Amino acid sequence: MAANQDSSVSSRITLFNQHAEQHKNWMMINPFAHYNVSDMPKRSFPQEEYGRAPAGSLSEQRSLQASVRALEEILQLCDTIQKSGQDDPKDGLRTLAFGPLFELYNDISDKLLATLLGARKYGFVDFSGETLFQGRDESVPVRLLRPFEHLKTEILAKVADLRCDFTEKPEDSTVLRED
Repeated sequence: MAANQDSSVSSRITLFNQHAEQHKNWMMINPFAHYNVSDMPKRSFPQEEYGRAPAGSLSEQRSLQASVRALEEILQLCDTIQKSGQDDPKDGLRTLAFGPLFELYNDISDKLLATLLGARKYGFVDFSGETLFQGRDESVPVRLLRPFEHLKTEILAKVADLRCDFTEKPEDSTVLRED
């Protein structure tokens, strides 16, 4: 029986040491654990991980859900341009001036400019200038860059991929960690 107790005690000691090491590592990167910022070690990230939430974290889940919502709004914006716009005589793609688009889309969402900038970043729409302002840029055309059905298929595929990413289980089977 003494040998059994020794193994139980040694396994508990090992477990405690593992927790202590994990805590020590966390405190090294915890910005609130240092009295002076210069005492804090510099963290380095691979380029593809910089500015991203840790894999499997709740922050990553929230980020993926926000990306899905943004893509759904972009799809709604492209649909509004498709339904209310006119065919461009040069290439047959749909265009709609910013003024009428603002009036139509304002009933849907108050985030038109952010949605337009995101849609341009993804390569779904184009317009001249860096940004558009109500009043000044009323007649600036906002143009779909591909036929709406192609855009719709591409956006829905991205949404489906993101939904798969945040519905999959994290690698380790523990509860998602808060960050």
